[in-house]
Amino acid sequence: MSERSAAARGVRERLDSLRERSTRITPGTLLVRGGAFAFAASALLVAFPAEILAIPGAAAGLVICGAAPALAPRTRLTTMVLLLAVLGWIASTTSYAEPVTLSRLVALACLLYLVHTTTALAAVLPYDTVVAPAVLVQWLTRTVVVLALTAGFAVAAVLGVRAVGVHAYLVAAVAGVLLVAALVGLLALLLRRQ
Repeated sequence: MSERSAAARGVRERLDSLRERSTRITPGTLLVRGGAFAFAASALLVAFPAEILAIPGAAAGLVICGAAPALAPRTRLTTMVLLLAVLGWIASTTSYAEPVTLSRLVALACLLYLVHTTTALAAVLPYDTVVAPAVLVQWLTRTVVVLALTAGFAVAAVLGVRAVGVHAYLVAAVAGVLLVAALVGLLALLLRRQ
């Protein structure tokens, strides 16, 4: 009987702690976590094929999955949601043969980055932090620059595949190997500096 009372007391303490933390949430923190939820849910809905989204409850399930990064930004749930979006994209463009459109590719690339950056910000903000608007504006400015670069790379990828035509896989493989080699060289250079 004492084990049950100890377990009940533990549950009660956790609920009391959750209730106390929820009363201390500030608007800035809520805005960042709300953004993480909106971006994650949008990324999942953009990534998955229309045929899956037409299944009753599938879209609702994806939106619920999108809440995970906002609720637990310090965990691996964010990575799992990002991987789920990527797998949805791969499935929609391969198994479901949906065309790769420039607008959808740019939207997904930008949404994936926004999920990443908002959950990173949410992970370091305690619930009761008062966030100055200038901090959010500075963060948003850096984010817009990265989004513009992301959109540029997405446009280059789509136009590059169209230009290369049937040899796209060969060009992608060679470019990937060169990119990995450049990354290894950059990491080795950074390691030497330390």
